[in-house]
Amino acid sequence: MKVFISFHRTDTKYKNKIINILKENNIQYFCVSDKEDFDGWSHQEIANHICEKMNGCDVLLCLVGKKTYSRPHVDYEIHFALKGGLQSRKGILAVMLENRLDNKNNIDYSTFPTRLKENMNYIVIEQFASIQDKLLKALNKSMENKKNNKIQITNKSPVMKLRTVKYYDK
Repeated sequence: MKVFISFHRTDTKYKNKIINILKENNIQYFCVSDKEDFDGWSHQEIANHICEKMNGCDVLLCLVGKKTYSRPHVDYEIHFALKGGLQSRKGILAVMLENRLDNKNNIDYSTFPTRLKENMNYIVIEQFASIQDKLLKALNKSMENKKNNKIQITNKSPVMKLRTVKYYDK
């Protein structure tokens, strides 16, 4: 199993903790490195690059923080994960971060990614606080859902528009 980590840069500290847990469990992963240099790239080129990397992954692990719902690149990644048919779609694990005021049992849908909300029957949701103990089980459940042809997905919402200017990080 290989996991793709989708996150907003403000949630990098959570991404780093998830990476440590994945490493401890010998699970392969891919995420955009803090050192990746996208200076001068168009936002579409960045999205295409990231989705190319996602092709080799089985599960999208989406870190859901305070601002995740408004991030076009995260929406693009979720769209891509749901895009394929039964054999090519990705399992999805949404991890609710501690910087949110809600939790998996009482979700504030106004700040929850729309594409995840539309697929509540498909995605697996866990809290960051308990992910150390529940990660393997949650990833396995995501893989089961991916392979279950009885679970239908919805991916009809338009993808958030990516910015048209070039990306500069300096």
